[in-house]
Amino acid sequence: MKSIKNILTILFSLFIFLISYSVKAENKTVEISLPTIQCDMCVSAIEKAVNKIDGVVSITVDVEGKKAKVTFDDTKTSLTRIEKAISKSGYKANNKKANKKAYDKLDDCCKIP
Repeated sequence: MKSIKNILTILFSLFIFLISYSVKAENKTVEISLPTIQCDMCVSAIEKAVNKIDGVVSITVDVEGKKAKVTFDDTKTSLTRIEKAISKSGYKANNKKANKKAYDKLDDCCKIP
């Protein structure tokens, strides 16, 4: 009876190990529209805000194209969380409006003319 218990325990442990091994982090890359960015200071502020998020792998901001490409571990964060971080820093991200208080604190060069 003890040997059957031991075998079942070993099989259960192996099963748990195989399941945990097969659950791998999947990096996801998204493009975020940033219609309100104006300059390199905007880029710095957005990169700083997004890079604080656990799970963000990389961010590239294109001022001229008014967009960002963000790669992140989708088991640790989400597009919504990234959009919120950008919004809280004073910029519009996709359809998420900029936080008014944060926008008001931006330098004049970062505000929409």
